[in-house]
Amino acid sequence: MDVDPSLLEFALSKAMGADVTYADVKFLERNSVSVTVKNGVIEGTNKTLSAGIGIKILFNGGYGFASTNVLDRENIGKTVEKALRVAKATSRAMKHPIVLAEEPVYEDKVITPMKKDPVQVELEETIALLIDASKAADIGDPRVKVRNAYYNHWKDHMILWTSEGSRIDQTIAVTGGGVSTLAVGNGETQTRSKPSSFRGDLSTAGYEYLETLDLVQVAPEASKEAVALLEAPHCPSLNDATLILKPAQLMLQTHENGHGFELDRALDYEAAFAGTSFLKPHLLNKLDFGNELVTIVADATYPGGLGTFYYDHEGVKAQKTTLIDKGKFVGYLSSRETAPLIGLDRSSGASRASAYNRMPLIRMTNINLQPGDWKYEEIIEDTKDGYMFDTNVSWSIDDLRLSFQFGCEIGWRIENGEITGLIKNPSYTGITPQFWNSVSAVANKDDFKIYGTPNCGKGEPGQVMYTGHGSSTTRFENVRIGVVQK
Repeated sequence: MDVDPSLLEFALSKAMGADVTYADVKFLERNSVSVTVKNGVIEGTNKTLSAGIGIKILFNGGYGFASTNVLDRENIGKTVEKALRVAKATSRAMKHPIVLAEEPVYEDKVITPMKKDPVQVELEETIALLIDASKAADIGDPRVKVRNAYYNHWKDHMILWTSEGSRIDQTIAVTGGGVSTLAVGNGETQTRSKPSSFRGDLSTAGYEYLETLDLVQVAPEASKEAVALLEAPHCPSLNDATLILKPAQLMLQTHENGHGFELDRALDYEAAFAGTSFLKPHLLNKLDFGNELVTIVADATYPGGLGTFYYDHEGVKAQKTTLIDKGKFVGYLSSRETAPLIGLDRSSGASRASAYNRMPLIRMTNINLQPGDWKYEEIIEDTKDGYMFDTNVSWSIDDLRLSFQFGCEIGWRIENGEITGLIKNPSYTGITPQFWNSVSAVANKDDFKIYGTPNCGKGEPGQVMYTGHGSSTTRFENVRIGVVQK
């Protein structure tokens, strides 16, 4: 839908009263579609649309926010007045007034590049594709009980006007999907997901991205692997294993560790859903988070990443920020409010909101482990006694992002430089700095793959945001694996 620019101008001019140092008006519309097919039959389709205006005011060092989905002058005027009342009340409680980091003024209209706009694709075409994928997963083995296929697409259209003069019109489109199968036998179940778990793989791209996933072709592989896992030996319990993680698992590792780089958590301003962080400001430029093979960046400019955009919801231009530089902890994900608190001149551009009626929070962009020099095949050949895990199935991490435990869908035994067989129910545990200091090899850019997390929760009231996580296959030493032994 379109919003009348005169309403934005009206809201902004009404907001800028005495002692108001900053205000912005943000129109945000989210239009989403999801489809699930189970065993060749449509299980559900869902279409949602939300749209409205959020108004944020900085008064005498305190923020106020209010929103409305009734877009006329009367309701917008009342919303501005409510935001101002909240700001005035907040300012009286502030021990340290909010000061915003500087940011240039932008006038821009941008949209995610798309070869094929999902809105122009008939839903029947997508449903037919998913039915075909679900049927292709039927390999004739009665132990395969569930064959799911998924599709997800959404567009976020933001129009942001600020009292500083920025006028930004941004549309971010996300598309993707996946398949998963469930096999039952020998008193247990095994699941395999392609190309990744948690409803598949998504990208900031058009419908063409779903087509590149080749769901019909990969679906039989998911079923064959799920059945094979029923017969595979259990992951052993070891305290000093050589462990190789593939990108579909490393994406959850970097995601959960990535929360620790959110500056609001590090400052104890935020603890909802994922706790605070052990990465306190006094450790900046001092802590050896990992060894020299580990460089991690927050990159909102990486093409196709689920954390890719042009501007965040404070009007800060997308950028690439180094968090770990050859093992050293050097950076945070920040906002215009938090950056000055640790002496930064500029926000890292990581502030986003999930809907028009939510305040922007610091959210991960694309948290990427930079590629190394090894070929994937060289890592396998160089591993004499080890294990390789892929595709997350469960996770647990403490409130400081220190101690963690992950379970994976599938694992492989590696002996004398060769993959010799499957193992099931693989899991591993560790302490974050020790784990990243144990890296012994990182595959090169040819193996690099970025996956997305579409349902990252944070904040009260809760917000669900989409983030990206890229990596290459990586090897770790002296890792505890196999938390549960049968």
